Amino acid sequence: MNAPQFLAALHELCDVCAGTIQKNSVLQDIPGWSSMTFIGLIAMLDEEFGVRIAPGTILRCHTVEDLIEEVAAEQKSAKMAA
Repeated sequence: MNAPQFLAALHELCDVCAGTIQKNSVLQDIPGWSSMTFIGLIAMLDEEFGVRIAPGTILRCHTVEDLIEEVAAEQKSAKMAA
Protein backbone atom coordinates (compact mmCIF):
# COMPACT_ATOMS: atom_id res chain seq x y z
CA MET A 1 0.00 0.00 0.00
CA ASN A 2 1.16 3.49 -0.72
CA ALA A 3 -0.23 6.83 0.42
CA PRO A 4 -1.79 7.82 -2.95
CA GLN A 5 -3.58 4.45 -3.13
CA PHE A 6 -4.88 4.88 0.41
CA LEU A 7 -5.97 8.46 -0.22
CA ALA A 8 -7.84 7.41 -3.37
CA ALA A 9 -9.73 4.74 -1.43
CA LEU A 10 -10.53 7.23 1.34
CA HIS A 11 -11.84 9.77 -1.20
CA GLU A 12 -14.12 7.10 -2.64
CA LEU A 13 -15.30 6.01 0.80
CA CYS A 14 -16.13 9.58 1.84
CA ASP A 15 -17.57 10.38 -1.60
CA VAL A 16 -15.51 13.55 -2.01
CA CYS A 17 -13.59 14.99 -4.96
CA ALA A 18 -9.96 13.99 -5.46
CA GLY A 19 -7.62 16.29 -3.57
CA THR A 20 -10.12 17.03 -0.80
CA ILE A 21 -8.35 14.76 1.66
CA GLN A 22 -4.64 15.19 2.33
CA LYS A 23 -2.25 13.22 4.52
CA ASN A 24 -2.39 15.97 7.14
CA SER A 25 -6.22 16.10 7.14
CA VAL A 26 -7.79 15.56 10.55
CA LEU A 27 -9.99 12.48 10.32
CA GLN A 28 -12.90 14.01 12.23
CA ASP A 29 -12.87 17.06 9.91
CA ILE A 30 -13.10 15.13 6.63
CA PRO A 31 -16.28 16.08 4.74
CA GLY A 32 -18.69 13.19 4.93
CA TRP A 33 -17.06 11.66 8.01
CA SER A 34 -19.69 9.93 10.14
CA SER A 35 -20.25 6.81 12.17
CA MET A 36 -21.26 5.04 8.96
CA THR A 37 -18.03 6.17 7.28
CA PHE A 38 -16.13 4.82 10.27
CA ILE A 39 -17.76 1.40 9.82
CA GLY A 40 -17.04 1.58 6.09
CA LEU A 41 -13.41 2.41 6.85
CA ILE A 42 -13.03 -0.73 8.95
CA ALA A 43 -14.48 -2.83 6.11
CA MET A 44 -12.35 -1.03 3.48
CA LEU A 45 -9.16 -1.65 5.44
CA ASP A 46 -9.96 -5.35 5.62
CA GLU A 47 -11.13 -5.77 2.02
CA GLU A 48 -8.74 -3.50 0.13
CA PHE A 49 -5.64 -3.55 2.30
CA GLY A 50 -5.95 -6.89 4.08
CA VAL A 51 -5.66 -5.50 7.60
CA ARG A 52 -7.92 -5.55 10.60
CA ILE A 53 -7.44 -2.54 12.80
CA ALA A 54 -9.35 -2.25 16.05
CA PRO A 55 -11.82 0.62 16.27
CA GLY A 56 -9.96 1.99 19.31
CA THR A 57 -6.75 2.16 17.29
CA ILE A 58 -8.51 4.11 14.54
CA LEU A 59 -9.99 6.48 17.11
CA ARG A 60 -6.49 7.21 18.42
CA CYS A 61 -5.44 8.33 14.93
CA HIS A 62 -5.72 12.09 14.62
CA THR A 63 -4.74 12.58 10.98
CA VAL A 64 -4.94 10.55 7.80
CA GLU A 65 -1.18 10.10 7.99
CA ASP A 66 -1.53 8.53 11.46
CA LEU A 67 -3.98 6.06 9.96
CA ILE A 68 -1.70 5.34 7.00
CA GLU A 69 1.12 4.55 9.44
CA GLU A 70 -1.13 2.18 11.40
CA VAL A 71 -2.17 0.36 8.22
CA ALA A 72 1.46 0.08 7.06
CA ALA A 73 2.54 -1.25 10.47
CA GLU A 74 -0.28 -3.79 10.47
CA GLN A 75 0.59 -4.94 6.94
CA LYS A 76 4.24 -5.31 7.94
CA SER A 77 3.22 -7.35 11.01
CA ALA A 78 1.04 -9.61 8.91
CA LYS A 79 3.85 -10.25 6.42
CA MET A 80 6.28 -11.10 9.20
CA ALA A 81 3.80 -13.52 10.74
CA ALA A 82 3.21 -15.32 7.44
